[in-house]
Formats: sequence, C-alpha cells, structure tokens
Amino acid sequence: MQTRPKRLAPFEKMLKSDLKAKILGYIAHDHIQPTYAEYLSLNESLQTGDIAMDKVMSWVMQNPREHRKYFETALYQGLEKLPHQIPKLTEFFKQVEQKPSWYDQHKIDDSLRFTYKLGVNNSFILRDLSLMTGYLYPGFNQPLILTGALNKQASKRLAETSKWWMDITEPHAFERFNAGFTSTIYVRFIHALVRFQLNKSEKWDAETWGTPINQYDQAMTNIAFSAVVLIGIRALGIFPNKREVDSFLHFWKYAGWLMGIDEKWLIDKESESWKLIYWLRFTHPDADESSISLGSSLSKEPFERPYRYLRPLQQKLAYKQHLEITQFFIGRKQMKKLGLKAQSASWFAYYLFAKNALLYTGAKRFKVLDDFLLKNGREMQKIGLELYKEQSQQLASMH
Repeated sequence: MQTRPKRLAPFEKMLKSDLKAKILGYIAHDHIQPTYAEYLSLNESLQTGDIAMDKVMSWVMQNPREHRKYFETALYQGLEKLPHQIPKLTEFFKQVEQKPSWYDQHKIDDSLRFTYKLGVNNSFILRDLSLMTGYLYPGFNQPLILTGALNKQASKRLAETSKWWMDITEPHAFERFNAGFTSTIYVRFIHALVRFQLNKSEKWDAETWGTPINQYDQAMTNIAFSAVVLIGIRALGIFPNKREVDSFLHFWKYAGWLMGIDEKWLIDKESESWKLIYWLRFTHPDADESSISLGSSLSKEPFERPYRYLRPLQQKLAYKQHLEITQFFIGRKQMKKLGLKAQSASWFAYYLFAKNALLYTGAKRFKVLDDFLLKNGREMQKIGLELYKEQSQQLASMH
C-alpha cells in the first residue's frame, strides 16, 4: 500500500460501527464502512490531483506568460485560433469537448428548471450548510491558508463561487464557448495552478494533507453542491420527486466531470453520497483555527453587502437570519467550533419551512403556482448575485 497521509484514519478505525453508521447503512441499503479496496482507492484519491489538467499546467509553467496566453486562446476562441498546433492543448480540449456517453441533455434541462424553482433556498443551503460545514474540515481550508485566500473578504469568495454557479446554470451553459463551459475549465485551470505552486512550496505538508485540491476533496465539494442541497431543501420544506432528484444529480455529475473529477467519485444516486459523506470524519482532523477564521468571516459577510435602502438594518437582519439557518442545520455544538454565536432559536429556518411547504406543495397541484416559482425563483437568484456585483464583475474580467 502506498504512503497514507496523516489526515486519513487507519482502515481498522473506519471499520468500526456506531449508531450513525448503522442508520446511514440502513437508509442507503449498503455498508457505509469502506471495503479494503475502497480504502486503498480513497487513500489514492487524497494523493491525486487532476491528471489531465496537471499535464497542461506542467507545460504552461515551462513558459508561463506565453503558454497561459495560448491556453486562454484555446479556451475562449478555440484550438484553430492558435498560431500553431500545440499537442498538449489539443489532447486536453479534444477530451473535454467530447461529452461522456452517459450525458443526457434532457436531464440537464430538467435540472435547470428544478434549480430555478428553488430560488433563494439553494443559496441559503450552499452558504449556510455546505460552506459552513466544509469549514469544519481543515483539509479543505489548507489551500486557502497557504495561498492567502483565507484573508480575502468573504464577499469576494462568495462572488467568485456565485458567478461560476450562475454561469453553469444558464440555459445551454455547457455548450463549448458558453460561459458555463469556459468558467468551469478556467476554475479547473486555477485549481491546477494552485496545486502546482503548493506542491513546490516548502510550506505545503504533503505528509499530512496529501495533494492540494485532490480528487476526494473535489468530489466532496461537488457533493456539497448536489446531494447536500437535496438534504437541505427537504429540511426547509421542499420535497422533490424522483425525476427531479435524478436530473439534479445528473447535472452535477457532468459539472464534476468537466471540473476534472474522476468518474468513480461522481454519484448517480443519493445513497452513494452518504457513504462518501460518512468518510469525511475519517479524512480530516477536528476543526481548528482555520475553521473559526473562515466561519466567522462568512457569518459577518452580510455587513459587506451594498443594500440600497436601510442598509444597516438589512445587514443586521441578514446576519441573524443566516446564523439561524446555520444553527438549524448543524446545531450549537458545531456552531461553537466555527466561532459562531448561538441563537435563541432558528426562527427564520422555521419560517422558511412553513412557507416552502405551502408553496411547493401547492405548485404540484396548480400549474400557475409552479410557473411562478420557476420565473420568480431565477429572478431572485440573479438579484442575489447583484449583492456581489462589483466582485463578480472583477471575476468576469479575469476571463
């Protein structure tokens, strides 16, 4: 067996069963603990980056200024716009331009309609559940610490994520030269650049953390956008049908594939995600100072929002609402690990549950209400991006 990063628990420890493992195993109708073959695969994933893009990055860094320009020309204009054929770029773009055999455009379109109907609920879950929970696992935080991104304003980080999310959820976003495709490949390029730099840095502790932005951590990030959102919306009173679940997971499977995640770490069923989520506790140490720094910073992000009217009041209200949602999802004990102030109760989350249960149950019976959720939901998502308009424009200029 290859070297095991210190962050990964021994196989014997992962085999031990507890109440959580039994409950998840019963729900998933599968063993939550890994087989030895799965454990070896998990260990390998923690020490593997994005092989295809890492090859491109090795070539880029031979002549960073010129080769990066060639890469961006190929990405945004096409291989035919290069001054001459470049085998490394031809190989990479021919691979990502060819959609996998399992890709289903109908499911992608269905997923977009479902996503639009979620409106701001999707944003609440990504921010207050997925992001906050992710910060509890220090392995995700290490690249942010060593690249200086830890000190970046939370609104800036949210703007970058929100801009990419909006790009990929536009109609036909994954067509070759549309923003969803180019934004995803650009993010993938930046991940490879960070990985290249950190692997050469004396500050990166590979013995503890494995490879920066590795396959497993990327897979878990993808699950945070997909299966975790499905868990979250149910907790907030929205109950999708099987077709909606299947199409939503399919969308994120392709987004993950395009981002460079190996297919064996991409999921088709929710139950597959529960096993990978359970493994999280064995692949990261306990929350640390980086968790507190990131969690506290994100909690105070509403005070950076440029509301047009009654700004101080709206900022304070949003700050409290987000904390209540986070507490609703992760509880006071985990809130403390993130340096967050406990709330008297999760009133706003209870309000959202009652509101959503009424609206989304009604939409299953009345088409006019379903149409309203579809149109209004997307408009609210675009309005949400406006809160970070300046930052998202800066990100767009990078393209």
